Amino acid sequence: TMSIMAGQKMKNPKAGFAVDFVKMFERNLKEIVSQKVKVVVNAGGVNVEGCRDAVLKVAEAAKVNLKVGVVMGDDLTPQVPELAKTTKEMFSGAKFPTNPLSCNAYLGAFPIAQALAAGCDVVITGRVVDSALVLGPLIHEFGWTPKDLDQLSAGTLAGHLVECGAQGTGGLFTD
Repeated sequence: TMSIMAGQKMKNPKAGFAVDFVKMFERNLKEIVSQKVKVVVNAGGVNVEGCRDAVLKVAEAAKVNLKVGVVMGDDLTPQVPELAKTTKEMFSGAKFPTNPLSCNAYLGAFPIAQALAAGCDVVITGRVVDSALVLGPLIHEFGWTPKDLDQLSAGTLAGHLVECGAQGTGGLFTD
């Protein structure tokens, strides 16, 4: 997914995020606002700020005032030259590619919780772990800290079930 979005951004610097999310958001904006739903999404791909700008454009066109936050920090592209010198593939020992289409780290749930605590109505991320999209709001809602290991474990499990539940119940068949 990230390399596909990186390829899109190479062709158009304003691309590189999940445009289908923006379309869905636009179709459902009235309900989202009327029900005061907080939206947390990893639709930012390799252009989190571009996704944010598209969401703000939709909100502006609908005359809706939303606070949209972004979680940044997953893009490691600026570190590629150093990574290429010091990093190898963990199993084969192959050298790190010198010109990858994308280079992203998985971020966690606490930045999402911080954005919600700052009053964001919508939080857009790039690459985050699957469970973070559920765990971040749980951390925010219940005030969990990094020391609340039992709660964080339960929230992580809930996040994985929400994110990957269809695969766990036979909803994905690839043969």
